[in-house]
Amino acid sequence: MLRFGIIGSNFISDWFVSACRRSGVCEPVAVYSRDAARGEAFATRHGLAGNVTSLPALLDRCDAVYVASPNLLHHEQSCRAIEAGRHVLCEKTLGATADQARDVFERAARNRVVAMEATRPLYDPAWDAVRQRLPLLGPIHQVHFDKQQYSSRYDRFRAGERVNAFDPTLANSAAADIGVYCLEPALDLFGTPRRATGMGVLLDNGFEGAGVLVLDYPGMAVTCSWSKISSSRVPSSIHGEQGTLLLDSVSSPAHVRLAWRDGVEEVVLDNPVPDDADNMVHEVRAFAALVARGSGDPEREAVTVGARELIDQYLAALS
Repeated sequence: MLRFGIIGSNFISDWFVSACRRSGVCEPVAVYSRDAARGEAFATRHGLAGNVTSLPALLDRCDAVYVASPNLLHHEQSCRAIEAGRHVLCEKTLGATADQARDVFERAARNRVVAMEATRPLYDPAWDAVRQRLPLLGPIHQVHFDKQQYSSRYDRFRAGERVNAFDPTLANSAAADIGVYCLEPALDLFGTPRRATGMGVLLDNGFEGAGVLVLDYPGMAVTCSWSKISSSRVPSSIHGEQGTLLLDSVSSPAHVRLAWRDGVEEVVLDNPVPDDADNMVHEVRAFAALVARGSGDPEREAVTVGARELIDQYLAALS
């Protein structure tokens, strides 16, 4: 059983504790929070024996760490864990830049530990069902991946409160928080595009709140759109000459249809919408399998770095 130490005591860490315990291969043992009171409340809520107030103390208690701190801290905390010989599962994005993401993977390889970015769609079995049906569509010419999620913190920001979720100094952006759910599946399914062009929406404080990137492949355009300041019920879609795959969600598909060109429709998936912890179980098991194997996954690492490169280029063009 892989013993996990958790960095961060927010709601995502709540989901992770549940996912860990449901996975059957991992066990959360301790939490580290910069706010001692919040850490104690988190440990009590989840029945964890350990609540620590320093990273070294956390590393002493675990085999692996789950990094769910603000994005700006991901690289530093991941590297410290790796140098201490601990495996790292880090919330997206793994680094605030592509160079930081590369550095994490290179350090992990040198120290013979596993580092993995926790981007749930890549490990969701629903995406395997999508991937298996791509050849049935014939030549694919257009793809639309959409993820728009009105942030629960946006109203506070609009009222004048400074909130971390909309603070550009913390390496936050809608592209890094939400856009990765579109970009990484696109790169995972179709590889590296020839080029990308985009447009974005900047808020008054310089925070990128929404955006679009069009990825250019030979004979195919992949449009990725995202937002933290609006919501959408538009399905994501993959359009081929023979038919179209329609997905209710790009981040956790539960309902997937194949609409053939002649009007006939086939139900590919019709599952209950998973809760967040259920959706995280797959990445936890994938991570544990890599640890058991003793090496990372170069293909998925390339997706992590490639998506961050696209985000870096897009944000640089906005500034």
